[in-house]
Amino acid sequence: MGQIASFMENLHLTYKEVLEEIPYRNLVIMQKDKLHVAYGDVLQEVTDEEFFKNRKFDE
Repeated sequence: MGQIASFMENLHLTYKEVLEEIPYRNLVIMQKDKLHVAYGDVLQEVTDEEFFKNRKFDE
């Protein structure tokens, strides 16, 4: 019952969709592939020049 509720809440599906219409295997894949919110800093790739341009070195 907990997993049914989890599918309904996370995937925004109805009870009928979870039990009768969508196969269990597809529900698991859908839940795994669902996009998640990124918390914290998002890293961006930069070139060496950009990285060292504003960096202060201790002397």
